[in-house]
Parts: sequence; structure tokens; C-alpha cells
Amino acid sequence: MTSTKGLFCELCGSETPESQFRPKCFSCGGPLEVRYDLKRIKKALSDKPVNNRSGSFLKQWIDILPINNPELIDRVSLGEAETPLVHSSNLGKEMGIEDLRFKLEFLGPTLSLKDRGISLCALKALELGYDTLCIPSSGNNAASVAAYAAKSGLRCVVFIQKDVSRAKALKIISYGAKVVRVNGDMSAASKLCEEMLKYHRWFQCGGANPYDYTAKRTVAYEIIYQLGGCVPDAVVFPVGGATGIASAYTGFLEMVEMEIIPTIPRLVGVQLEACDPVTHAFHEGLNEIHPVVKKSSLSDALMNNSPSSGMQALRAARETEGLFISVSDEEFVCAIRSLASREGLFAEPAGAVSVAGLNKILVERRFQNLKTVVCMITGHGLNSPEVAIDPREIPDSIEPKVSVVESYLSYRRD
Repeated sequence: MTSTKGLFCELCGSETPESQFRPKCFSCGGPLEVRYDLKRIKKALSDKPVNNRSGSFLKQWIDILPINNPELIDRVSLGEAETPLVHSSNLGKEMGIEDLRFKLEFLGPTLSLKDRGISLCALKALELGYDTLCIPSSGNNAASVAAYAAKSGLRCVVFIQKDVSRAKALKIISYGAKVVRVNGDMSAASKLCEEMLKYHRWFQCGGANPYDYTAKRTVAYEIIYQLGGCVPDAVVFPVGGATGIASAYTGFLEMVEMEIIPTIPRLVGVQLEACDPVTHAFHEGLNEIHPVVKKSSLSDALMNNSPSSGMQALRAARETEGLFISVSDEEFVCAIRSLASREGLFAEPAGAVSVAGLNKILVERRFQNLKTVVCMITGHGLNSPEVAIDPREIPDSIEPKVSVVESYLSYRRD
């Protein structure tokens, strides 16, 4: 039996029946959230040890997810599973952190953290009788929605911004989605998608979708169970739309209320200097998030000037004595190359900014005595392989002779 109480407005508290689902409250237009019976969740988690869980994370965490028809999981699943939490072999020592971990959210079926939320969205769309998924996206979300639509037998319409990486665009198209490339940024793509929803009964998977949000909170549970019940000193998140850090805060808060953990780790959000509205609000002491003047960036992701979960993310950082910080293109390119060459992890900018942000925090001495830190690596380098490597670094071909190879290697060592 599901532990879900229902869909409720975060602002006015009114309930929306699932059969009448829409991302926003009928009464006041506020964001909806899935609420749970935490006593029922606590009992379910104690009755079913985590080490006995396997397969899709939808099955693994079914006790804390709003799934009414479990038989649909196999229809939507692409093999999304608990993502590894790996020890740093080198960067942690270099940064002076005793136990640095990387949460490899880029190992989802479409190579990003988006699969965690979109898998549940596809399932809920089937439960509620929708035939089309849609989303405005800078790339990774669109690819995930397109893939899960293809697996689930649903139609898919995605709205992408004009400036999107070639690799992401080709991936989206290959999944068979109807791609609407908007002559504008993410804000323009989002507005157009919202306008189209007035005329079509499509299941909007992004923005303030409460099912995307509630699925992503499971990463907090995973981190705690993977650490054997211990709470890290800090968890560092890349922030664009801000759902990742905000939903994780919800997950950690639930565990505190259920007395699974004694406290919530410091939550740190990292944005790009090119577009950092939440960071600006955090440091200015604002209780609202306002768009900033965008600058050009090598990254096509995280350039979100109207983050759907921005206020929740701001609250998460403040209430956990965390932080928001912004990093430059140079800093995240350095992090991409360091992760690859020192840890064997190839991340895109949206995945590597957590490491760049952590390094900046340590250099600027923002926090003291960090022993256990988790950096969220949320997107694979194959999504934007051209960002950190100059094509001129690709070596010229050589003659297939041992003497030539020896000479070449000796030259490269010098």
C-alpha cells in the first residue's frame, strides 16, 4: 500500500486529486507537492532492509514513492538504478578532505540525473491516462523524457533553447521526439511550453512537476544508506532549475523527522557566474529570486534565470547553514579535466561544477573542518564532449614503427 497522502499546494494547502493532476494548484497557482505518511514510510523501510533491494530504483524505493500500479514499472524502466557513491582516490587528498565522495548521477540510462525524476513521471503519465510527455529543456531533461517516452510507448514533444550542444540535440532526435528548437533561451522555451499546455493535454515533466521533485528526493536516502547511516558534513549540488538540491533537502528533512538521522548535512548549491540568480539572492539576503544579466558561457546547461525550485533551494541552503557559490568557465573546465585525469570520471560542465565549487569554498576558507563531503556529479562528459578539450590537443598520426613511437613518447614526456 502506498504511503502517499496526496497532492497538496505548498502555498495554500488545498488538495488536488490525482485524477485532476496539473503541475500547479487550481486555487492559487502555487506549486504542488506529494505528501506522505512518514510513520508508514518508517515502518516500510525497517521491514525491508535496503541491502535486499535491487533492480530499478522505482522498485527499490517504491515504499517512499507515489506508485499506485507497480506492474507499470517494467513498462517504463530503462534500468535506472541506485547510482554509485565512490571514494575519491586523489582529489580529496589534494583538497585536504579526509573522505570525499562522488555521487555518480550521470550513470543513469541517458547519462544524467534527470532519469531519476523522469522515470516516475513516465509511470505517472501512464497511470493517469496521458499519451504525450512534454518538457522545456536545455538538453539533458529533454533527452531523458524522449527516452522514457519511447520505452513507455508515449508521444513526446520537447522545447529546447536555441543554444544547445550538438551531442544533446542529436541524442534527443534519435529517441524519436518532436523537437521544437526555440529562438531564445530556456525562459523562452519554458514560456512556449506553458502556452502550448493551454491547448493540449500533455504531461509536463519539468518545471514544478511534483512527481519529478519527489522522485529526486530519493537521492538523499541513497546517500545516507550508502554511508551506512552516517551523515556527511556537506553535500554539493550543481544548480540550474534547483530541483536537485531542493528535493534532496526534503528527503533529508523526512529522515530527520523519522529519526533515521540526527541532522541534515550542509547543502551547497553551485551556479555558473554566467547565470546565478539564486547565488545572488543568497548573498544579498533576499527572499525573492530575480533574473540576473546573463553572460556567455561554454555551458549550455545550468543557464536558468527562473529556477522552478529556486526558493526551496534558497531555504535549503540557509536552514542547513550551507552556501550558494558561483564558478567561472575557467574553474569548471579545470574541474572537468581534474576529475577525468585524477579520478577517471568524465563529467560535463553541469556535472563538474560541484567539484569546482567545493574547491573554491576550500580556497576561500568558507567552511572549516570538512571531513566527509559528497559532490553530486550530475551529467556525463559525453553530453558535451567538446567543452573541456581543444581539438588541437588531438595528436597527429605517426608511422606505425616502434622507433617512431619511442621517439614520440620520449618527446611527450619532455
